[in-house]
Order: sequence, then C-alpha cells, then structure tokens
Amino acid sequence: MATHPETNTTLFAYLQKILYDPQNASLEIDALPSSQHDLAKGLKLLLQFVLENKDLCEDISSGKISTARVPSRTNPFVGPLKNVHHTLQHLIWLMDEVAAGDYQQRLQVMGEVSVSFNNMVNCLVDLSLHDRLTGLFNSDGFSSKAKELLSNAKPTEHYFMIIININDFRHYNAVYDSSRGDELLISVAKYLRNCCHEGEICARLHVDNFACLAKGKDLEDITARFILNNHGKWPYPPNHAMLFRHGIYAIQDVTIPVRQLIEYAAYTANSIKNNGSLSYAVFTPALAKQYKLENNVMKTFSKAIASCAFKTYYQPKVDPATGKIISCEALVRWLPPQGSLIMPSQFINLFETTGLITALDFYVVNQVCTMLRKRLDAHLPVTQIAVNFSRAHLHSRDFIANLLKTLNKHQIDPHYLQVEITETAFFEDITTTQKIVKELHESGITIAMDDFGSGYSSLNFLKNIPIDVIKIDKLFFDNFAEEERTRLLISDILSIAHHLNLTAVAEGVETKEEVDFLIKGKCDLIQGYYFYKPLTEEQLNIALQNQATRSVIQ
Repeated sequence: MATHPETNTTLFAYLQKILYDPQNASLEIDALPSSQHDLAKGLKLLLQFVLENKDLCEDISSGKISTARVPSRTNPFVGPLKNVHHTLQHLIWLMDEVAAGDYQQRLQVMGEVSVSFNNMVNCLVDLSLHDRLTGLFNSDGFSSKAKELLSNAKPTEHYFMIIININDFRHYNAVYDSSRGDELLISVAKYLRNCCHEGEICARLHVDNFACLAKGKDLEDITARFILNNHGKWPYPPNHAMLFRHGIYAIQDVTIPVRQLIEYAAYTANSIKNNGSLSYAVFTPALAKQYKLENNVMKTFSKAIASCAFKTYYQPKVDPATGKIISCEALVRWLPPQGSLIMPSQFINLFETTGLITALDFYVVNQVCTMLRKRLDAHLPVTQIAVNFSRAHLHSRDFIANLLKTLNKHQIDPHYLQVEITETAFFEDITTTQKIVKELHESGITIAMDDFGSGYSSLNFLKNIPIDVIKIDKLFFDNFAEEERTRLLISDILSIAHHLNLTAVAEGVETKEEVDFLIKGKCDLIQGYYFYKPLTEEQLNIALQNQATRSVIQ
C-alpha cells in the first residue's frame, strides 16, 4: 500500500522528537491516514516508555529513591533501570540498619559498590568497638571480647576484672588544657596494652575509667603488673599529685555477665575514693554485703519517692535574744512502710555515691514549696526555709533553671528559699561555684555556707562570693565547755561575719551556757535542741501560731 510522503515526514519528525525531545513530542493520530494509525499508536506507546524511563532516571539522579516514579510493568526497556532502583532502595535500607547498629548487614550485588559498602561496614564495626583516642576497646567491644574469653576459659585459668580510675581527672583537665589530659589517657592506655599478655584485654570504658581482664596465678601477680601507681613516670605537671585508684574482682564464676563483673570491680574502686592512703582494693564478702545493701536501697528509692516515704522536718532558727523563730532548715527523714524512722546519716552518703541525692534534694524542695504555698494561701505566718543541696548540683547545668521552675510552679517568691551548701563543696570548683552562687543571688535566693569552719575556710572567698549566711559547724560546740581556744575561734568567726555583713547562725546548740556566750558575741541566729528539735509540719504550724499569738498579746 502506498504511503503519503507528508505522512512519512510527520511520523519521522515525531520519532525524532521521541528520541531527542520526548517532553514536547505530540501527534494527532486522527489526522493521519487510517493505514498509519497502528504505527502511530506504536510510536505513542514508545513515547510513554521513553518518558517513564526519563522520569525514573531523573528521580534516581536527584536522590529521590523512595519516592521515584516507577514505570509501568509493560515497559520493555526499563528492566536494568528498575534493577538499579531496587538495589539503591536496598542499599538505603542497609545503611539505615547499619546506622541503627546492625553491622551484620552486607551488600551482595553491585560489584565495586558492594565491596566499598562492605568495607565501610567493617570499618564501622571496628570503630564501634574501639575508643577513638586510645585505640583500646570501648565498653561494648570490651564486653563482647571478655565474654568470648571467659566462655573459653580453662578450669586452671584464674581471671581477674580490674577497674582503674584516674583520681581528680576533671580537676586535672580544668587546671591544665585538654591536650595534657589526652596525653595522660594515651600514656595509660599504652601502658595497659603493654601489660596485657595473650588472652588478656584492656579498655577505656569512660572518660577516665579503664578496665582490664587479666589472668594471673594469684592477687600478688595481678597487683605487681597492673597497679599503675607502682610503675612508670606519668606525664603529670610538676608537683601534681595524680594517683590511680584500682578495684579488683577475682572471678570465681565465669558465667557471671561481664557487665556485672565490671560493676563489682568499679564498686570496689569507688569504695576507696575518699581514702588517699589506698591505691587499690579487692572485692570482699564485706563489700559484697554493702553492694547488695546499696542495690536494694536504689531499687526501693523510686518507690519511696512515689509513696512519699521521705518526710520533711523543720528545725527552727531562733533569734537568741527574743526566742522568736526567724527561719527554718528543712531536714529529710526516711519512714519505710514497715519499719522505724531512718536518719540522714544512714542514707545521705549512700545517695551521694549513687547519684540519687539530686532527686531527693528536689523532692524536699517540692515538699517545702507545697508547705509554703498552703500557709500563704491560708494567710498563716511564713518563714524562710533553708534546703540543703548536694555538691552534685554545682556541676549541673540545669540546677538553677530547675530550681526556679519549681518555685514558679508553686508560685513561691525566691526570697522564701535559702540554699545551703557545705563549705567543702564551695571549694571543689571555685570558678563554677562563683558563677552558680552569683546566679542564685541575682534570682533572689539566699545562700548559706553550711558547716563553716569544718573544711577549707577562706576569708578571701567570703569576701568575693556573694553568700548571705555562714553556719558555724556544730563540731565547735562538742567540746565548748572545755576548750577556751574553741570559744575564741567562735568569737572570731562571729566578728568576721559582722564585718562582712553576713548573717551568722550557730547550729547544734544545746546548753544555756552556749546560748549566753552566743548572745554576748551577737550571734544572729541559733539552731539546736536548746530551743527546738526538728519539727513535723504540724508541730511547726503550732509553734508559729503560738508565736503569732504571743506577739498579738504583747
């Protein structure tokens, strides 16, 4: 059948558009002879396939893998391109899995891409198990390798878990630059690596915490090799008394989880934290008993908080000349559902060690604010309340913000709250302490230095830090009657407080002789059993109400 030249020209031009400019290709089939309709429809279908392939290529090239426009199943030209798309989708899924920590995934196709991807995963596996600074195992790597070693241990082999802490490393980094700190960490890692024999491993678990899983004939063998204080010259600055603290756990049961073994050794190291004469300790039955006790306390702490098993008592601070209650100190007691009252001396140090103390402090603040709010709403007499805060808060960025948030929640003016911090805590990090005290003071909160005279009292510190109150440590009154020097010291402290315009509070006062002496020395406030024992909220209500009644009568 003959064809028209113009028709052939139209179809050829359309084919060219399909190949070179498919986006703008168009054809009116009805305008063609009927004999060309099938061919034209075929060319239109070809255009559809070309455009589908083009869309998929554009999406892939622009990174739109998950939302790519997928060609129809009838497209005969898209097979290889679809394979690339599916592989890329799988690659993305694999990368997500790897990012989530699943390093078992491997890419099986795409040739060189597969090799590169799998090499990357292998590198990530290595990085995920090692500390970048020292090259030692990190916590995950150490746990995994230690589990493997212990599971294959021979009955005749004796393994020891050793935890090594660098004492005062935070202060070391603060005084010197971090590069000196890194230098020390690297040198410790190098030494430990050299100490380890075949079948032994070491790790950097945390900033200044190292671990070793070592084999030895006995404890003497282990201490000879791994007690760092006995070996080498470490890169300390001159006169810097850096020491290492070691905790050793002799492994009797290799089926105990590695993390539990680490915890035993770490607990042992921590047990000598405040004992400068010891550089290492061994996990003993006595420590095991204490560890169990502390664990039980930690397990019951949350329940105790939730059930309000911690009770807040209030010990008044009294004007010695008038006997009037001027303010109070909030003191916490623990009353279990079954059992007698537990005094702070039995749990505060434990809570300090475990980090639970910060939660307890804010629990007390909330109880104090609740009590103040009730009294304010009822138009009852209100005094300033002092709350003790642990030194741990001095290293918390959120301490002041959380404290002000709590006051705001209960709509309590900051001047009703006094923050008490022990003297020794003030001097641990003077720069940070200065900043926190300044911010507290600016917010309207009164600051008291508790236990003044028990630690590192610095007159220069008192001069430059805007504290409001000093509390004379009750230890001064333990031998008050016998020691003339003690009485002279108290007089000097009172004189210093007056000269610096600070409120002086004497705590632990129990006798009339002590009260008379303090009145003579113009002590501002007295706290102690002579006037009041710690009172429940109800007892405080009565005391304040009686005081208000007496004032009205007078």
